[in-house]
Amino acid sequence: MILAGALLWCGAIVLAPALTAWGATPSWVSSLLYRFFDPICHQIDGRSYHLFGSPLAVCSRCSSIYIAFLAGTILYPLIYDINRPRMPSRTLLLVALAPMVFDAGTGFLGLYEASFLTRTLTGALFGLVLPLFILPAAIEGASQLFSTQIQKGTNDA
Repeated sequence: MILAGALLWCGAIVLAPALTAWGATPSWVSSLLYRFFDPICHQIDGRSYHLFGSPLAVCSRCSSIYIAFLAGTILYPLIYDINRPRMPSRTLLLVALAPMVFDAGTGFLGLYEASFLTRTLTGALFGLVLPLFILPAAIEGASQLFSTQIQKGTNDA
C-alpha cells in the first residue's frame, strides 16, 4: 500500500506538467493537480524541475524527497529482510534531516542562498532514509493487526 501510494503521489507530481503540455485534457485537470500540491509546497518556478516546459507540481527539494522515498521503498525489500523488520537508530533520521534543515533554514534566514543542487541532494538524502523508518513500522503494525485478527478468529471458532 505504501508503494502504491508513493507511485500515485509521484505520478501526480509528474502528471501535472505532462497534462499541461499534451493538452489532451481540459486545463482544469492539471490546474487541479497543481492546486492539490499548493498547500504542501511553495511551487516556485525557478526552484522546480521542468517537464515539457512546465514545472513539476512541487519544487526540486520536494520532488527529490518524494522520488527518493519511492526509490527507497522499491529498494527496501532487496536490501532488508521484510520478514524481520528492524528500525534503525533515530540518529540516522536526524543525520539525514540535518543537512536539509540547515540548507532550508539558512536560506530562510537570509544567511545563505541554497542552490538547486543542494536542495535536490538534501531532499533526496532525507527521502531515501525515510522508508527505513516507515516500512518497518508499517510491516510490524500490519503483522500485529493480522496476528490479532487471526487469534480472534481462532478463539471465535
